[in-house]
Amino acid sequence: MNNIETNTAIGTTTSNKMIKPIALAATVFIAMLVSSSSFAHQFDIDSKGAEAIKQHQQLMNQHIQVAEQEFNAELEKNLDQQLQTAAHKFMTQACTKYGLEFDTQSETCSS
Repeated sequence: MNNIETNTAIGTTTSNKMIKPIALAATVFIAMLVSSSSFAHQFDIDSKGAEAIKQHQQLMNQHIQVAEQEFNAELEKNLDQQLQTAAHKFMTQACTKYGLEFDTQSETCSS
């Protein structure tokens, strides 16, 4: 029963941390799409303007890719830390159950 509660708590914490960055990324992406497609076509744009818009879109795409990579790296780091913490907690409990101590360096039970 405690295992289920722990897993739920970890999942809730992770999902709460992900909501804001995902919402921000989605907002930026939607704003970019709306501004580049509908707004730009409402006006007569010469070739210089069209080129400027194209360069702006490329720049925005680069920034979005970098932000996504950083976000994914942070998520992976957080997940790795949570998994390691959960594994150590599990091993500590398992070792204690059998009268042993968990050695964090060798990651084994020892007497």
